Amino acid sequence: MTIGIILLIIALSEIGLGLKFLLSVPRNQTTVFYGLFAFGSAVYVGGNSFGYLGWPISVQLAESLGWVGGALATIFFLPFSFSFPIARRSFRELWTVVIWPLLVFVPGFLVTDLFINQRALSRFGEGYETASGPYMWVFILFLIVYWSWSIYNLVLSYRKLDGIHHKQLQIILFGTMISLSATLFMDVYIPLTQVSHIAYVGSLFTVVWLGSSTYILLKK
Repeated sequence: MTIGIILLIIALSEIGLGLKFLLSVPRNQTTVFYGLFAFGSAVYVGGNSFGYLGWPISVQLAESLGWVGGALATIFFLPFSFSFPIARRSFRELWTVVIWPLLVFVPGFLVTDLFINQRALSRFGEGYETASGPYMWVFILFLIVYWSWSIYNLVLSYRKLDGIHHKQLQIILFGTMISLSATLFMDVYIPLTQVSHIAYVGSLFTVVWLGSSTYILLKK
């Protein structure tokens, strides 16, 4: 119950961050895609919080929301990496890398068994193991490609720019690598291979991620 409450507070805070950036004036590519990334993180953490709180929401739906949130965060971080600190692609070009995974993974996790078998889950509080569907490998490949691409974009900018942008990218890269490593290991790899009692740790690490990036963007 305590873990669930902590995760719910984090999820609500991430919703607040998302609104702050999406409603910021003037809006630009960085604020739009970072705000959407924050919302994706909120869905990921919120889905896990529902599972640990034991609220009247099915365990299947709670885990599905967690996977959908992870997909959304992955989807929107890539265009953000093209936009910060200097936009290198147009909105039209960036949306081409967003639309197809939205159409594939969001309904895929919520209403089908293609990526996770929604009939073979145990209670979150007792630990849980993800029963992968026949096309889970497609999602794993998507995660690898999109996160590698995002980090490559940030590293490329880091190597090309100097001054304040260099320091900003250094902090964002640090937060991204720490949080991404913990999240993928704790909430993707372990539940796919064994029963996990500590998958919530990945959700907790989103605080490092969003905290470091938000600090940089607000100080920008």
